[in-house]
Amino acid sequence: MRIITHTCPDCGTVVAGNVLESERRLKCPGLDCEAVLRFSDLPEADRTHIVENREKYTLE
Repeated sequence: MRIITHTCPDCGTVVAGNVLESERRLKCPGLDCEAVLRFSDLPEADRTHIVENREKYTLE
């Protein structure tokens, strides 16, 4: 399992790649940050890895 994250370009808050995959787009959870983060913001290789290994990125 790889740890894939995305950093908000506005405030620096780190969001897990699998959260972006499940939500597809979400408001940045950073305090007072209005940025919208998208799964498509991740590099293509990271998006492909998460989609192809979805079962490794779920909590049971």
